[in-house]
Amino acid sequence: MTRIYIKIVLSVLFIGKISAQTVNTGAMAVLSKTEFATIGDFDNRPTGDFINDGQFIVYSNYNNDGLVTFSPKETSGLTHFKGLEKAQIISGNELSEFNNVRFENRMAQPAFLLSGMISVYGFSDFNKGIISNTNSGGSFIFESDARPDNSSNESYVDGFVERNGNYGFEFPIGSGGYFRPASISQIGLSNNFFKSKYVLENSNNLYPHTQKDDLITLINANEYWEFESNQSTVDVALSLSWNNATTPTELTKEDSDYSLAIVSWDDTESKWKFFTSAVDNQNETVTAAINKSGIFTLGKIRIATVDDVVVYNAVSPNGDGLNDYFNITGLEKFSDNSLQIYNRYGVKVFETSNYGVNGNWFRGISEGRVTVNKSEGLPTGTYFYVLKFKTSNGYKDKVGYLYINND
Repeated sequence: MTRIYIKIVLSVLFIGKISAQTVNTGAMAVLSKTEFATIGDFDNRPTGDFINDGQFIVYSNYNNDGLVTFSPKETSGLTHFKGLEKAQIISGNELSEFNNVRFENRMAQPAFLLSGMISVYGFSDFNKGIISNTNSGGSFIFESDARPDNSSNESYVDGFVERNGNYGFEFPIGSGGYFRPASISQIGLSNNFFKSKYVLENSNNLYPHTQKDDLITLINANEYWEFESNQSTVDVALSLSWNNATTPTELTKEDSDYSLAIVSWDDTESKWKFFTSAVDNQNETVTAAINKSGIFTLGKIRIATVDDVVVYNAVSPNGDGLNDYFNITGLEKFSDNSLQIYNRYGVKVFETSNYGVNGNWFRGISEGRVTVNKSEGLPTGTYFYVLKFKTSNGYKDKVGYLYINND
């Protein structure tokens, strides 16, 4: 987001200064390597310009109806919300632009009541205290290079978190004392806007669990995630996690006839549908390539009994004749197929149809139609594949991981 200033700001140097209460109607600036703190409420009026390139500590409530931002090319500015006795209200009619921000309040939770609009360009340190905007309509925005740090059960956002930009991102969201993030991969398109919220409630009340695909046998009745985008069609890898404290144990119980998957409510068909998903038991996450916004949670899927295709998930393209390409046996019977491969950041590095026909193999090189760094050898590491093919019983999907050794 480009920030343009019209007013001339007269800088005031604050060095270790503490104010009982701060009401700004003119121009104030905290310069780099300096500190200013307000014990009482901070109120930036409509005529107020406040530039923070140093450390600004707010011990009470915060309100902005004017301009709050930082100087271009400055990266050191920190706004520190540090509550002492009660929850802090963060309000205002205008957007507050923070270089970096820290939340630290050990009072009764939620410790921060966000009804205003804040935007972070650097890091947001979730030190202690839950930020709630669920009932107040506030906005918490992460710009393209911003990141959340130290999110935990003790500090997260209870409500929507918004994200500008096309880099991969973990939404620092949760509810009820549980940090329950949702993560998205890097996006190829620009001007993307996403927002997500975690809801610790049964989705059945709004989205009946009886209305579902036949292969869905169980839907998480304890929790769900809302995920929205400014694009009518999205192309991201969405990751959700499970937690023994919030996720039903019958969902995560291993069963050879069933699989854990991401499921979503389809408004058009008025039923739950599932996405072919990759399950990471070590990190307790489930990942799926999604193409729309909506309501998401975890579900258990009955594995269809169709002809299997065997995937050999190791590639070492060194020319020794062993594992030189991504080998999938049995696929020759199903020429109507497609294959997509993503790196660990969610970037698509390979895409093709009719895989395996006339030497159409993936050899550890980015050479699909929509890829990055075409014709270059990909780095050694773990990748994520999505294979789709048509059988006599309909379409079948396979999703999993493959390892490329290009050393």
